[in-house]
Amino acid sequence: MNTPVASVIVPCRNVATTVEAAVEGVLASPLRELEVIAVDDGSSDSTLETLRALAARDPRVTVLTSEGRGVSAARNRGLAAARGEFIFFLDADDTVEPDFYPKAVAAMRREDADYCRVAHDRTDPVSGRCSAAPLKADYLFSSSEAIREFYLPCFFGYSFCQVRDWYGGAPLGANREMGGVVFGGFRADVIRENGLRFDESIEIFEDAMFTSEYLLHCRRTTALNEVLYHYRLSASGSMLSKLSGSAFFENKLRLLAKRRELDDASGGQLTSLYAASCVFSLLEILRAAFRLKGGFRLGLRTFFRYGRDPVVRAALRGFPLSCRRPLLAASVWICRIIL
Repeated sequence: MNTPVASVIVPCRNVATTVEAAVEGVLASPLRELEVIAVDDGSSDSTLETLRALAARDPRVTVLTSEGRGVSAARNRGLAAARGEFIFFLDADDTVEPDFYPKAVAAMRREDADYCRVAHDRTDPVSGRCSAAPLKADYLFSSSEAIREFYLPCFFGYSFCQVRDWYGGAPLGANREMGGVVFGGFRADVIRENGLRFDESIEIFEDAMFTSEYLLHCRRTTALNEVLYHYRLSASGSMLSKLSGSAFFENKLRLLAKRRELDDASGGQLTSLYAASCVFSLLEILRAAFRLKGGFRLGLRTFFRYGRDPVVRAALRGFPLSCRRPLLAASVWICRIIL
């Protein structure tokens, strides 16, 4: 096959019942010049056999393995092998509209854009209920400064400004989008030239960090406000239920380190975008210390370690309080006294 226009990277782990439909949906695209890079992440079911059967039927499918190192390692394995001009990601239990890829590629070429966001719908695996998630803005930005000021806040964290709007009656996530990489198209040369990879030390919100880091290198963005991606919600629920106690606490520390890394690389221009997230995470750590079985000592150690970070400490001192959220206000004051 000639050099493909698009590479679709699919991390796979124990998804034998869904991955065939996911991959077949990609292969049905009118954009024939694409490749599917399916990376098996140490599956214990028949996922790998299913992938090999798909590859045997269509030469556009490449099967790789990442030996159970996690979704970020699987995506990085796919990035290293990708040959397309444009990069897309697909979760193996989701599906796409066949025209997702040609429409996204056409929009990025037409607008000379580095990133294209698409709308999606969400299916609850328990109830089977499907709901649309239209985009909250047009996301047509033509400078890196505008992207940093207006687009990054959708993914990078919660700011004090968003908290104040919340006190005023707006939903806390009113202007936020899901940070999943599956909802967008990326240019391979931007990824390659800046050496971008997923942080394999982060288990939750790793894709939001990748999207944020990628956007820091973008000049122009575009969007398609039509449902082109069909997302299946996780049945495992909150972050606390997805990770063990030690992994939960470690993930919080690593997320902070990643945000600080990107902030430092931007000359401290991103601090305000995640200041409120620092406080929310500090309170989540404290709650988890009391809720997780056997996690009290580790939780308290993590609480003090996290809370004594200079960025977190400054955020705690500056966090806006309101009588409309008395429990939150009391919790923040207690943390200020403790730390």
